[in-house]
Amino acid sequence: MPLLLHWLRYCWLPGLLLAAVAAQYFNLLSFRGLLLPKLPYVLLGIALSLGVFFKSSRVAFVAVLLLAGYTAVNFFQVVPVGETVVGLALALAAVNISLVSISEDRSPLNGFGVLLLAVITAQGMALAELQRCCSAQLGGWLHFPVGSMLPPWLPDILKRVQSEDLLLISAAAFAGLRAFWRPEHIGVGLFACVLLLLGAYYAGAEEGTLVLVAVSVGLLLTLLALRSAYELAFRDELTGIPSRRAYSRYLLTLGRRYSIAVVDIDHFKKLNDRYGHQVGDQALRMVAGQIARYGGGRAFRYGGEEFVVVLRGGDNERASRSLERMREKIAGYPLRLRGASRPRKGDSRALSKRGQGGGKVIKTTVSVGLASSSREMRSPEDVLGAADRALYRAKRGGRNRVCVHK
Repeated sequence: MPLLLHWLRYCWLPGLLLAAVAAQYFNLLSFRGLLLPKLPYVLLGIALSLGVFFKSSRVAFVAVLLLAGYTAVNFFQVVPVGETVVGLALALAAVNISLVSISEDRSPLNGFGVLLLAVITAQGMALAELQRCCSAQLGGWLHFPVGSMLPPWLPDILKRVQSEDLLLISAAAFAGLRAFWRPEHIGVGLFACVLLLLGAYYAGAEEGTLVLVAVSVGLLLTLLALRSAYELAFRDELTGIPSRRAYSRYLLTLGRRYSIAVVDIDHFKKLNDRYGHQVGDQALRMVAGQIARYGGGRAFRYGGEEFVVVLRGGDNERASRSLERMREKIAGYPLRLRGASRPRKGDSRALSKRGQGGGKVIKTTVSVGLASSSREMRSPEDVLGAADRALYRAKRGGRNRVCVHK
């Protein structure tokens, strides 16, 4: 999926809500009568439950963080709305979210989860103590004009930057860089959460704005947790492409004309036996990436070393050209065996770094069988069976080729 579309899937909601915050700030809209103050507890509680259940620790920790902050503001009044410490609470929440975004998802109930909860609790206690003992000094620290130390030739708007501004903008920039560097759905979604907190701060952190932002973040976290559940159910963990279960669901959306290609890695068992299962997994990830990029349709991992590509339209000639190009890309890909210092997983730049590094280079090929729906073959099962028979012909014909069912 193009990077812009990937971002828009999660940033359209924050953009809409930031516009709503701006409308309230300029007295164009009022949300006091529209939003229930208890709704954030429901949404954040749902997000927390889903995050714990599906082992999405980042969603769970951000939900806990914002539940604690929202509770302090509304019930215990440790940080009354409108006072300086509310701005600090928003800034600290943004910093915490940006730091959580770089971690990997794991069970929220392990030692790392306990540590994060302890850090959140310590920050809350520190905020309460600062509000009680030295509120005036805290305001001086937060509103210190750090921009006044900049060179005089810079724009005036930069000279008005205060410590609190610098903290919030740095958190947003950090989360944004992480989301851009590794654009996966939770990282992009947490960046959107930071943007919402940024909007709340610059809208004045009024009561209606805080409720609106809390509802928005709760809704966004719930969507992220549901997306994680979808990934768990329908995406192959090793290769990152949709799984066989997703393939079965996708077949229900097809029209009357479509093609199905079966792709099988040649001599995969020999590759595993000679180089080990880690190299076999490396080959599976590489082949899956090339199929998804060049196959011309929706790619799925069917099982083992076998993949399926579903192409809409049923044009055998066009599908055959796409699959032939894909086959050539895979055959020409220098699969460099991982060295001790090479990252193993989650490197989004892996495809752009082929041929670099110091490991041994091997090549792998695939055989492809293609079939299209027709009057004689209307069901996906029939088309898949015909594609399988074409695949066997490709294997018998010497492998590393595309065969079309006649």
